[in-house]
Amino acid sequence: MFRLEGIMLRSISTIFLVLLLGLQYEHLSGQDSRPATLEGVIINAENQEPLPGAHIFLAGTTIGTHSDSEGRYRLEEVPAGAHRVAISMVGFGLTAKDTLVTAGKTHKFNFSIHPVTIEMSEVQVELDDDWYDDLDRFYDLFIGTSSLSDSVEIINPEVLSFESRWWGRFTAEASEPLVIENRSLGYRITYYLDEFRHSGLVTRWDGEPLFEELRPKDESQQQFWEKNRKKAFYGSVRHFLLTLIHDRVREEGFVIYEQRRDIRGISSQNEYRARASRLISQNVEEGLYDFNFSGRLKVIYTKEGEDHRYVQWARDVIGGPAHSQTSYLELNERPITIDTDGEILQTYGATRYGHFSFRRIADRTPREYRPEVYYERGELLGTAQ
Repeated sequence: MFRLEGIMLRSISTIFLVLLLGLQYEHLSGQDSRPATLEGVIINAENQEPLPGAHIFLAGTTIGTHSDSEGRYRLEEVPAGAHRVAISMVGFGLTAKDTLVTAGKTHKFNFSIHPVTIEMSEVQVELDDDWYDDLDRFYDLFIGTSSLSDSVEIINPEVLSFESRWWGRFTAEASEPLVIENRSLGYRITYYLDEFRHSGLVTRWDGEPLFEELRPKDESQQQFWEKNRKKAFYGSVRHFLLTLIHDRVREEGFVIYEQRRDIRGISSQNEYRARASRLISQNVEEGLYDFNFSGRLKVIYTKEGEDHRYVQWARDVIGGPAHSQTSYLELNERPITIDTDGEILQTYGATRYGHFSFRRIADRTPREYRPEVYYERGELLGTAQ
């Protein structure tokens, strides 16, 4: 028995059609691993003055910097691929630009950002008993309930406001970026929350996270973080999508079934083994991939079993922890596009269920993270990025 509570899988980008028409890649999937550079100037849109101290970063990564006294920035060691470049500054909100970065190239992007005025009434939150109950609920739905979530804390929860409806809809807004400290994985996350909504059995959120590695107090803590990062990566949606791209589904421990739709809907009575080659294909642009199937995809990860936290979350009161992890994916549009980091480009392009849904922010690693052993296996097959 598996609890089919879903998370809408969001993207780092939706505005790629124009960009794709104008960009050609010399490399993306292993042929050219040279990093790129982004540089430019950030100015105030109202008075055209340069903005020193603006924060510019690649969403979902640890890569970021600040503009200098003349508003100039230079972002180096940028991996090739699809990225959302985000600019943040107090009094200006968040500005984002979607782009495709070519290996070894210097891209010039100038930004003109507009001041944002926030009324005091918008940020005043009454921290009563109901608010604390909603905060607990937000922790469960957003941070998650896995064992890694025990050491995750939102440092500034007071910026959150919540709204609950009797029919079950639950929403959250943040007047400032959430500062999240994950002491299980060793990251501090600045999360610019654009949307959070839970209704029925589906949770959806959208936002731009910036990861920063915490400084370990000793070698044992660093090893602890590395162990947990591997645990968070293996069996995740991103791990699965990367195995599709690299044609390593079986080697990495995944088994896939396609559950097709008939007059009775989707059920396990109408499922068939699926081959990776039928699910994913090269996009018209090198380095991007089309992911397509009908019905529901059942994904079994055989190299790690369930733990008691998942059993409790799944409300499986009859059975105990299984020896493998079972997840499901449904596409909300067909096909969806995946980049070389295993990220989906369409906003809310897919919904995940089962173990994929159980993993939330507490289990998230930066998009450039790969375990060393994963690189080694990829290099042996010539698929390292």
